[in-house]
Amino acid sequence: MALPTLNQTEGVWINRTSDQGDHYIQAIFPKGDHSDLSHQSNCDALIRRGSLQPEYADYLPSAQRTWDQGQRYHHVHV
Repeated sequence: MALPTLNQTEGVWINRTSDQGDHYIQAIFPKGDHSDLSHQSNCDALIRRGSLQPEYADYLPSAQRTWDQGQRYHHVHV
C-alpha cells in the first residue's frame, strides 16, 4: 500500500471534520492500522507546514511546532 501524501491527508482531514472546529488528530485517524498511522505522521508535517494549527495559540513559528496529543487542531488554508 502506498503512503498517503500530505495533500491526501489534508483532504481526508477536511472531509472528516467538515473543515470546521478543533479536533484531536487521534480522533480523526483513530485506527492503529498502517493507513491511519501514516495520516497521523502526515498531520505532524501539516502542523509544521501551518495547515493544521493548535486550538490554543502557542506563539511558535509553524516550523517549530510538533504534534501535541493533548491539543486539538483546526485546518487553515495556507
